[in-house]
Amino acid sequence: MSEDIDVSIPHGIQQDIKIELMGMIHNCEDPFQIIVHIAEYLERTSAEGGYAQIVKDNIRSIYGIGLGEPKLLENELHDIIERGKKLKQVYESDLESEEVKKRIEFAIIAHRKRAEQLQLMIRSEKTDRIEQEKKKP
Repeated sequence: MSEDIDVSIPHGIQQDIKIELMGMIHNCEDPFQIIVHIAEYLERTSAEGGYAQIVKDNIRSIYGIGLGEPKLLENELHDIIERGKKLKQVYESDLESEEVKKRIEFAIIAHRKRAEQLQLMIRSEKTDRIEQEKKKP
């Protein structure tokens, strides 16, 4: 890095996040959660609203869907299921119009299908990983 470091800023200004980071590493926390934690910190300190969500979405897309990381796929599945439950509650409540009810019904069906896709992906990734482990000497 060729950037000059501003030595006028006290070196301990970021001490809390540095301690949190080391604590998370020592506690064997999930590396993806550590990245998200740092992104949330950066969002707060930079006043760049939405930054942490962008990081989460990219991690989920690249490592979850793209690279098939089971834990991230499971997190996505959990989120889909929770959103599906909320949609179902709204669907079962008194809605103002049949048109709105129909849209929510389509969303429920889409969430159910996505949950099924994720379950298949998770099973496939776990099976592949087990097979890869068996092939190791």
